[in-house]
Amino acid sequence: MLSRAMFMDVLAALDAADGITHIAVLTSDTEVTALASQLGHEVIPDKPDSQLCDSLNNAAQHIADVGADSMLVIPGDIPTVLSVDIEQLLKSHAGGLSLCPAIRDGGTNAIICSPPNAMPFQFGEDSAQRHIEMAEQCGLNIERLPMQAFFRDIDTPDDLVWLSRQTSGGNTVRFLRQSGIFARLGPGLAGASA
Repeated sequence: MLSRAMFMDVLAALDAADGITHIAVLTSDTEVTALASQLGHEVIPDKPDSQLCDSLNNAAQHIADVGADSMLVIPGDIPTVLSVDIEQLLKSHAGGLSLCPAIRDGGTNAIICSPPNAMPFQFGEDSAQRHIEMAEQCGLNIERLPMQAFFRDIDTPDDLVWLSRQTSGGNTVRFLRQSGIFARLGPGLAGASA
């Protein structure tokens, strides 16, 4: 399954990144819950009908309550991100809000909040700008970090074609090749390498 392969690539990058002291997975999916638990990560249960921002706000409060001073949120659909990219993001964070915008749709592909519950999350349409506006209202230091590693999430067939040309995203690229999805997307993609 594509979402599982992408999740595994993101999780591997987080696992290998210096500066990540704890990983919590917010999910309502039983397979993801089992996988994250098996790998020793905390699972924050989500309800299938919950709104993303409400769920993240609740998770942020939980993470603040257990004593974390910062929280990094990364979606599970940026499989090309590497541990070095996450380390660079963490080093660039100077407190308050740091975010990496998506290059195409105004979304947010990584966000760090210090403290974790410093502000309500604003995911949805044009979320990068709305996160910045909310951070301003909350009086937070704001860093917009246009880091190439976080520019692109996987939403469309064109994203899959782009992914076929990348050197990272091993689990995801392997799945797309073995499942025949690359072959269906166009000539030459069936042999795309991980």
